[in-house]
Amino acid sequence: ALAGASFATALLAELAGAALGFGPAVLYQISWQLCAVIGIANGALETAVLNIVVEDAPCGLLQLFLLRRHFQPRLFVLFNLPVLATVPLGTFLLLQLGSSEVAKQALGTLLFLVAVLQVCVRRHQEHGPSRRPLEEGSPAASVAIVAAMAVSGLLRGSLGIAGPPVMVLLLFLEVNHDVWRCIANTSRVTMIVLQGTLLGFNNDLQWPQCWPTYTALMLGGLAGLGLGNLLAPKVDQAVFQRWLLLFLTSGALLLLCSGSRSLSAAAAVGVAVSALLVALVPLLSVLLRRTTRCRYLLHVLHPLGEELHEAARTPMVAVVGKADPPADGPWAPEGR
Repeated sequence: ALAGASFATALLAELAGAALGFGPAVLYQISWQLCAVIGIANGALETAVLNIVVEDAPCGLLQLFLLRRHFQPRLFVLFNLPVLATVPLGTFLLLQLGSSEVAKQALGTLLFLVAVLQVCVRRHQEHGPSRRPLEEGSPAASVAIVAAMAVSGLLRGSLGIAGPPVMVLLLFLEVNHDVWRCIANTSRVTMIVLQGTLLGFNNDLQWPQCWPTYTALMLGGLAGLGLGNLLAPKVDQAVFQRWLLLFLTSGALLLLCSGSRSLSAAAAVGVAVSALLVALVPLLSVLLRRTTRCRYLLHVLHPLGEELHEAARTPMVAVVGKADPPADGPWAPEGR
């Protein structure tokens, strides 16, 4: 059951990440706590972070290879050096506090802040002033990048989620979409290698019986990555993002209710419903577009179809014109 849930979660998480750039780690953390509520996972935060590392590894490396032509050395240094210093500190905190209810509630608070940031980002992009280019290389932009990535590495190490500081950064700086995807994946791979190595030395997290789950995570992640890249140009991202926001808010509520079985069960129902809606939105969006195109085509062809139908029902003599019968000969009417 856990392997099947892991496959579905990884598929949904990487699909959302490929379609929107929304963090797969956030979706996996929510799903992991949902699995804990229904009794198929232990719910420990450090186990979830290790599973995220396993899921991210093949997907991050593949995306980095596909986007290699957008690599920029200066941005690579700015985005990766800070996490080398803060991910180990965050991982140490994770190993000390990862099994506590306080850690889960802290993660729930962080997810709620991410939901608020998502709303702020959308409103800022619609009504805010123009942002400064990330590639301009100004000292202020460089300091902002280093500070954001330092906090990002600390959050990734301790809670498994690195996105919120970067979301704040992108409120004020803009970057080419493909360049950003490449640089974000370099940081993703750096965090994977560093945190995976640190967790690998912890004997408490090395369970050979977990390899079916790890395999399901990697296969589901790769499937979701391919499907997300395929559907990304066709999905209504605004609609998809609204459902993701619902999923994120319900997941934050689930984690904040950690410690109360009844409240966790109620929040789990909301998470399950919103997860189902998130999974169906991309497919329904594509089907709706195809249906709309078919209706438009039928609307255009309908007048022509009516004319052809009327012509088929009209006798041929009415179309050609009725001729007078011959007065004599073999075709003359009888009695004449």
